[in-house]
Amino acid sequence: MAVTSSEQEMEPPPEAHLIRVARMARGLSPEAAAQLAPIRLGGARWRHIERGYEPKRPPKRVRAPDTTLAHMARVVGVSPERLAEAGRDAAAVVLREILRQQAEGDGQDRERPYADMSDRLERTAWEMPLPIEDRKLIVDMLREAKAQGRHERSA
Repeated sequence: MAVTSSEQEMEPPPEAHLIRVARMARGLSPEAAAQLAPIRLGGARWRHIERGYEPKRPPKRVRAPDTTLAHMARVVGVSPERLAEAGRDAAAVVLREILRQQAEGDGQDRERPYADMSDRLERTAWEMPLPIEDRKLIVDMLREAKAQGRHERSA
């Protein structure tokens, strides 16, 4: 799809660029990152927020609501201070509360990836468009196969 001049003029806002770079640094696709958020958020919406617009005719500007941006930032490891530096003070306040609740142990750790994201096979399995229970099963099978391979080599 060719990029139109109006799409070229729509630079993403600073917070969108920050989220995109942090997501990429974590090795997550927009779909995988969206699934880690405890709010309803899809990969396409994540992309629109990162891009700063929806690719419609004409393109439609997109600005993430504070709560959505805070949850996205938590998933990719962006601090409240960095959100505030990007001009999103209200989202930074929400993120501080999310992190406070997480530190108090309210069960928020369940959103962390079950897979070892540094392992290519586990990361690929985790990013598959399957229900989370199926992805966990695949990761478990990979781990079992690796352990069996190590056991056979040592025997």
